[in-house]
Amino acid sequence: MSTHYVEGSRVVNGSSEFINDIPNPSGTLFMAIYRSNLPHGVIKKVDVSEVFNHGGIAYTNQELLKVIKNPFPLGVDLPIKYYAVAKDKVRFVGEPIAIVLARDLYKAVDLLDYVNVEVDPLPAVTSVREALDKKALVHEELGSNIAVNRKMSYGDMVRAFSESPVVIKNEFKVTKHSALPLEGYGVLAYKTDTLNIVANFQGPMLEAYFISRALGISLNWIKLSTPRDIGGSFGVKYSLYPYMTIAAAASILSNHPVRWIESRTESFLYSSSSGDREGYVEIASDKEGKIKGIRYAFFEDVGAYPRPPEPGALFRVHGNLNGAYDVRNIEVNHTVVLTNKSPTGLNRAYGAPQFYFALETTIDKLAEELGISPIEIRKRNVITEFNKRINSDYFYETPTGGLYPRQDYIRVLKLLEEEYSKIKREPLTGIGVSLFLEPSGTNLGYVDLALEGSKRRHKHSASGDYIIMSLNFDGSISVFINGTNEGLGHETVTAEVVAKEFGIDVSRVKVENRVDTSLPWTIASGSYSSRFAPIVITGVLKACNELKDKLSDVAKRFLETEEVYYENGKFYAKKDSTKSVDLKTLASAFHWDPYSNPGSLSVVSFYNSPYLAPPEGDKINSSLGYSIQAHLAVVRIDPITYDVKVEKYIIIHDVGRILKRELLESQMYGSLLHGIAMSLYERLAYDENGNPLITTFDAYETPTFSEMLHTEVDIHHFESDINYIPSKALGSGEGPIMGVPATIANAVSDAIGKRITQIPITPKL
Repeated sequence: MSTHYVEGSRVVNGSSEFINDIPNPSGTLFMAIYRSNLPHGVIKKVDVSEVFNHGGIAYTNQELLKVIKNPFPLGVDLPIKYYAVAKDKVRFVGEPIAIVLARDLYKAVDLLDYVNVEVDPLPAVTSVREALDKKALVHEELGSNIAVNRKMSYGDMVRAFSESPVVIKNEFKVTKHSALPLEGYGVLAYKTDTLNIVANFQGPMLEAYFISRALGISLNWIKLSTPRDIGGSFGVKYSLYPYMTIAAAASILSNHPVRWIESRTESFLYSSSSGDREGYVEIASDKEGKIKGIRYAFFEDVGAYPRPPEPGALFRVHGNLNGAYDVRNIEVNHTVVLTNKSPTGLNRAYGAPQFYFALETTIDKLAEELGISPIEIRKRNVITEFNKRINSDYFYETPTGGLYPRQDYIRVLKLLEEEYSKIKREPLTGIGVSLFLEPSGTNLGYVDLALEGSKRRHKHSASGDYIIMSLNFDGSISVFINGTNEGLGHETVTAEVVAKEFGIDVSRVKVENRVDTSLPWTIASGSYSSRFAPIVITGVLKACNELKDKLSDVAKRFLETEEVYYENGKFYAKKDSTKSVDLKTLASAFHWDPYSNPGSLSVVSFYNSPYLAPPEGDKINSSLGYSIQAHLAVVRIDPITYDVKVEKYIIIHDVGRILKRELLESQMYGSLLHGIAMSLYERLAYDENGNPLITTFDAYETPTFSEMLHTEVDIHHFESDINYIPSKALGSGEGPIMGVPATIANAVSDAIGKRITQIPITPKL
């Protein structure tokens, strides 16, 4: 089987198709968006008449709202109405108020100068504390700035803390940041017999439903699609649906195709970001360091609106709140607040870097309190027994409902200990470690945990996906996946898996991985949460088996036999192996004579794991896979500039079966660098009045290649049998960023002798 990289070949030969490569339909107008320059205020006047006088077309918020008839559905039960454009108030800098259309993008941008908007300013809320103190109300109808307050407890917390001789508390804060992929947002909307929206979004997921609800148009009259490639996402492009809605409304009003391309400044102001999170972790333990209970208090700032899927960042890790440790008593108190900042959303590893930063730095603080090493504290608490049996597989069932597959955590921890013992300590050098579980293959039912059980109207457990697979006339195989290609190699891996299953050369398999809602999809379809390996590839394997079953019926008739078997691209008569038919001949026989060879050469296969059920009370298995991962960082602090240099970074993990090592490692390197950027450099800062201070990369302090020169990176792979997932593969693309912030913070704390509690890290000697 030849090695190939489908996506890489497209990039090299210039045949990639990004959003700007989609041709403009006749009469296309370019859209520019007039945005609020105030964080909070009442809209008094929106006048666009001068735009028309200077050769453009423009629509006010009220005109757009005649087409955008409904607010987006929310994941929480609140009297808040979130529209794609501001209605009566503006609630953050960058919120859309009006749009301008012109034949040329630059002219559209220039014509924004002729939009006349008057807003009476209101006080702005810019922090968790101000939100709780009601400095101002972001949404008066709510009566406070608290969107969610959920306390959940498991086990006997009173006993765990009252009977423990050691109780420590560790406060933390993680600031707002964004992934900012190379390619920004882009949308093309136009009407034919349906409403067509082409965008580089990360769907289809719930976006199709959101747009349908907002516009009041039935889903079957809306076609969402993507180009074949999108230039990165990291979760950010999930939140593109408000712009898709605005562009669609503009196309409906103008009766023209409308194209919008985000500027980099706009991506800083309004593109998806993680939220500011702060709070504390309390751990109760005995004098030997055995943890008896963990209490979490998380305060999450989701900005001006709880834009779906928020407040999911808090609940995505619900099944693994105990981390890698055998702890049966857990309490978590989630408080979600609204402020006059841009709304938050999916960002790489969605909520997990913040969570593990809080937990793993607290684990180190416990080790300090007890006077033992950070490795020893983890050895005394790591999970060693997997006693929950389901069918023939064994799991560790967490107090919150997660199902960890049986893996050898001790093997990973021992290698971490070996590497830790090799490090030579020097002045201003620190060593940090972390041990954690990487969740993958999200069960979207976790969003229900934001609601009290009595308020959940329906059960949710969306996680499955469709795969379309066909045998073509010439014996080649075509596969369609309703997802997106962000450069992760999904087409390559899918083609290799299918080629192996059918025993044919990989060049005979064509994979199309793009969104097209005119073909089967689910609200879980898309590329996110490292679901490709455990869920999509399992769906591909299921489709292979279903297609073989269909083809075997045709083969039986063709070979005039009662039983056949498949091997290396051919069906053989079971009782006479000299009689065989290859895929090409079989396909030809079917197409030319379906009368004698009834059946089908295609399947629409659906896979949904039986291990992902709706919540039971406040328990849920929030992900299909959980893989063990251990990190070690060595950092050096510059005594003059206080700069932190990561000299060495080690990742040790077990992801079940590795589907393609080269692609796995490339994703892990990228995730590592992303985590370093989050830990030491990047933040979306605001002033005390709610004005964003970051609109360019130089202000964002994104690291360059030079910061990673001479950094030694070692990745150690383990593989284990994961039989409850047919692909036998756990997700792996997000793991490094989940552990990097805690690992580096622990290393810097070790170097300066002072506990780091906030990222990005700014150490003082």
